[in-house]
Amino acid sequence: MTKKICVVKGDDASPEVVVPTVQIIEGMGLDIEFLWSVTGDEAVTRYGENCPRVAKEIIDEADCAIFGSTRTLGGVHGYLRWGKKCYANIRPTRYVSGMITPLKDPTGIDFVIVRENLEGLYPGWEGDIGQLTSLNLRNERINQALDTSAEGKFAVKITTEEATKDICRVACQLALKRKANGGLGKVTVSSKYNVLIQSDEMFRRIAEETVGEYPGLTFHQFIIDNFAQQLVLNPKQFDVVVMSNEHGDILADGAAALVGGLGIVPNSCIGKDYAYFGSVHGTAPDIVGRDIINPTAMLLAGGLMLEYLGFGEAACRLETAVYRVYREGKCLTHDQGGTSSTTRFCQAVKANL
Repeated sequence: MTKKICVVKGDDASPEVVVPTVQIIEGMGLDIEFLWSVTGDEAVTRYGENCPRVAKEIIDEADCAIFGSTRTLGGVHGYLRWGKKCYANIRPTRYVSGMITPLKDPTGIDFVIVRENLEGLYPGWEGDIGQLTSLNLRNERINQALDTSAEGKFAVKITTEEATKDICRVACQLALKRKANGGLGKVTVSSKYNVLIQSDEMFRRIAEETVGEYPGLTFHQFIIDNFAQQLVLNPKQFDVVVMSNEHGDILADGAAALVGGLGIVPNSCIGKDYAYFGSVHGTAPDIVGRDIINPTAMLLAGGLMLEYLGFGEAACRLETAVYRVYREGKCLTHDQGGTSSTTRFCQAVKANL
């Protein structure tokens, strides 16, 4: 059966990596149909809103989406993330020879951060402190009542047992898959469980309990401060790391610097019946139209998408073609110390296929 992929081109320079990625996949001879949605500035001009009903209908019709970065967390991004309940954000960090990194020896760095994608602080449950007055909140640990007379804002962090169990299962299943291919079979959880002794400690506890349900996996834990240090001191110790929303977002971005930056690393956002794939960098408005944005992250995200759709061999071919460009070192983009354009890099990948 033909697989349908919705294309969300994204804003600013995003289409410059999304469009050639789609074109390369179209040339691979797979039973795939791309459905082009109208979102962002084009949608605002035509329909008066960022993510009109017609775009949502195309998203709903597809099996998954390839997603170019957008300027806002709402609109089409919000619909894909929260509307389609894509709860698991998978952020691989892998070094391949030829990538420019700040490390003396990045050889062997190959781990994945699995981030809970729907809860935590990021849904934006915020408001004026005065709205909390009727709750009469008191913190017994510091023996103080919340002063709601102060001018300021609050933000609510949500951590539920169900969502935590779901994301920990994803981490364990990924660790088993990686172990079958030579991985460490190791799941690490990191949170601020020494200070947030209810929410983050619950996350840590559920992770430990879940890993215990998977024979062959080992469990490790780090307070988030120490994890940040270990990420710099010894990143090769990690295999699969599971984190809450904001912790995973921040530390996965930091991890990207180990292997060459945000232009290198892809990500997938997986739900129980939908997924979307893309880069983790922003829209790069400062270089729009210059044909210099690094397409690596989007191309590797295309490989993750093909694997999700069941085209495992094609996914491997695409990933291998991208990494061969780095190993050859002749067509690297400016951020990787080269002089090649986005177009030339993509042509090199296509030639390697």
